[in-house]
Amino acid sequence: MKLMKCVKRYSTIFVADLTTSVGLFYLWNKGYKHFVPLASLCGIGASYLYCRLRSRAKISSNHAIVITGCGSGLGYSLALHCRELGATVIAGVLQMGCPGAKRLESEGVLVYPLDITLVNSVENFANSVRTILTERNLTLRCLINNAAVMIFGEFEWQTDEQLRNQVEVNLLGTMRITRELMPLIRAHFSRIIVVSSHCNEQPIPGVAAYSGTKAALSAWASAIRVELKKYGVKVVCFVPGSFVTESNILARQDEHFKTMKQSMSSEAETFYDDYFARYSQYFSSVAQGGNLEKLRDSGIYEAFEGALLDKYPSAVYTNEPWRYTIYHTMFRITPTCLRDRLVEKFVQGPPWKQDVAKSSTHQ
Repeated sequence: MKLMKCVKRYSTIFVADLTTSVGLFYLWNKGYKHFVPLASLCGIGASYLYCRLRSRAKISSNHAIVITGCGSGLGYSLALHCRELGATVIAGVLQMGCPGAKRLESEGVLVYPLDITLVNSVENFANSVRTILTERNLTLRCLINNAAVMIFGEFEWQTDEQLRNQVEVNLLGTMRITRELMPLIRAHFSRIIVVSSHCNEQPIPGVAAYSGTKAALSAWASAIRVELKKYGVKVVCFVPGSFVTESNILARQDEHFKTMKQSMSSEAETFYDDYFARYSQYFSSVAQGGNLEKLRDSGIYEAFEGALLDKYPSAVYTNEPWRYTIYHTMFRITPTCLRDRLVEKFVQGPPWKQDVAKSSTHQ
């Protein structure tokens, strides 16, 4: 397994070196004997520099990793993975009695209650982290800001509470826990990983509020990356890809749709009638909560390990399928009218029937 990981990590430079060697052999046969040694030295230097930049730090049991939002999904999976890497993991969960918290504790993860929307909860969690680091003589290696809330539904439908909750958890809560732990992060020259989303690069309809919070979060991370660099603190964004069907992030979506329906004005209820019914039915079926299992996509952990362990980390680490890469490239280079059509095709939600809306309006 380690050999395969190594081969995959250095496959680019291996292919480049092989291609260069063939080229140099060709030039040698063509009589450029004085040029080949110089080019060979340059190639060796480039290979060394590449491997140096791709080098990774090791992790051990005296390294602590703090992760938020570990009750299920990505946070739960990253907590288990960090334990497998050998780190001491301190996990924050919203509900201590949830199955995810119990399973993590059985795997040796240190689990504590954490609601990043509440100042007292954040302070208590931070105090627990300080106590653990002191009592066990640990080094805080990384804070992973993972906790997030996503609610599907067009912007007009979502209630003030639903909008506020997404902003409070995804953005302000992340800022709150990071600021509370900053003295420890600076003291230990730790790393901050901010879990972002492909919705940051191309906001999509149906999750406008969520996309807005992730875009703001990435902008914040980019700014503090420069701010904290002089203190020896590295800040990295991590885009794990899509795994909605394996996560519980949308487990309450049916409940959210019912709340939207109840809060609609009579005019909006008449206008959206059939469309809202089809929309809510479609996304409720898509958003079923997943089982409590570690995410199976190995690409998530390969990208995550780079974000966590690379000595010279990139600003962003991404794990997304080729389909997403193609779409995002098209989003960047196409005019607005075409890009909007591509976004609609990317989301593939229920179609809007304009004739129904017109007939409802004229009644």
